[in-house]
Amino acid sequence: MILGISIVFTLFFAINPIFAQESVDTSEQITLSGDLQNNPVAQDILKKIEKSKRWITQMEQRNFEAQERQKELEQKRAEVLQSLEKDLKKWEELWGYYTFDKMLERTLENNPANNTSTIYDHPLKFTGSKINAGRDALHKVLLEGGGPEEARSAFVNAAKITREEMIYANSLYNVLQNNAYYNQQILFSSSGTFEDSISGKELRKYYQDYRTNPGYLQANPFDKLSWTDLGKNTLDTECRQEHVLVYRTNADDYVCTTEQTAEMWVRHNMGNLVNDTFLESKDPVSITQFKQDRIVKKVNNLNSEINIMQKHYEKKLSDTKIKYNSVFTNLKFEQDGEEKKLIAKFNSNDKMSKKTFTVNILDIQEKYVQLEVNVVDEKLRILELLESQYQTGVHNFVKNYESDSEIKIIWNSQNPVFQAEVPIS
Repeated sequence: MILGISIVFTLFFAINPIFAQESVDTSEQITLSGDLQNNPVAQDILKKIEKSKRWITQMEQRNFEAQERQKELEQKRAEVLQSLEKDLKKWEELWGYYTFDKMLERTLENNPANNTSTIYDHPLKFTGSKINAGRDALHKVLLEGGGPEEARSAFVNAAKITREEMIYANSLYNVLQNNAYYNQQILFSSSGTFEDSISGKELRKYYQDYRTNPGYLQANPFDKLSWTDLGKNTLDTECRQEHVLVYRTNADDYVCTTEQTAEMWVRHNMGNLVNDTFLESKDPVSITQFKQDRIVKKVNNLNSEINIMQKHYEKKLSDTKIKYNSVFTNLKFEQDGEEKKLIAKFNSNDKMSKKTFTVNILDIQEKYVQLEVNVVDEKLRILELLESQYQTGVHNFVKNYESDSEIKIIWNSQNPVFQAEVPIS
């Protein structure tokens, strides 16, 4: 009896999935034999065995169904992904023509030799260079193990176009499209504004005489006075300072004109420089070079303004000294005149004693000595006032540019005038 129960328990544990590592064939029917058929404990164990077999069968069925569902789900995901890729490809084909890369590609195809054909070419190339710089920065961060946020930040910093860069770029492209002159564009500030106190004089040099303006001459070809008034020179003519000799192709003559007017004539194909010394061929290809030229021009104009202030001060000093030298001369002349009159009176009048004559002469001399002292004091006060006004004017002018990050102003001990210079970076 006990042996039979042990065999049943052994069989139970052998087929129980909790303890068995190998699969069990649950389709095989287990039966009891002999006296075990009437044993209630054996009957109960047999029921539990049958229940476990059904439970195992259900589990295997569920696992099979789950695997089938997973396969179906993966297949649907693959189908959806493939459909999405097709849609994306269709979208790229539909809108790809209008993307920036395609626009730039068409620009390069239209200009294989990088020649300018439309006003959009250079701005597109500039924008493309910024985008490529951003992509390079992004890939560099990723290759070095950086995270997505760091890579995105690197792209933005490298690809962004500042307002200053945009102004510089537009200025350059206006020059390249012959819509502006390079030497005029660098007269404007980094914010695009025009500072008349610094650059107004330079800009006005281009339009001092309407008769020399190419635009006016081309619009008025029958204005003989304008065409012939300046043409009175020969090939050997030496022009005065700040003027150059130009051969005018339209009038077949030689003209001495300002450098700015010569620049306009050359740009409009109306003339050629006889001596190409000042007007070099400028091909502004970089924003960095444009910025440097603009700062240098501003520095030169600032120095010019300071130099004008100094010359004005020196002219006032010279005029003041000449004025008071004339006053001293007049005083000496008046003193000599009074003394001569007194001497003549003394010689013609026997009643005037030598003592009276001496007293009168000393009075005249004392009078003019005091006058000279007063004039000297007045002269010194005027000179001090001029010095104070000059120093105040220079300092007030310089103070306007102390916070300018593009330049610095220093005091040159060998030449008492402020100098504006490009700061050393």
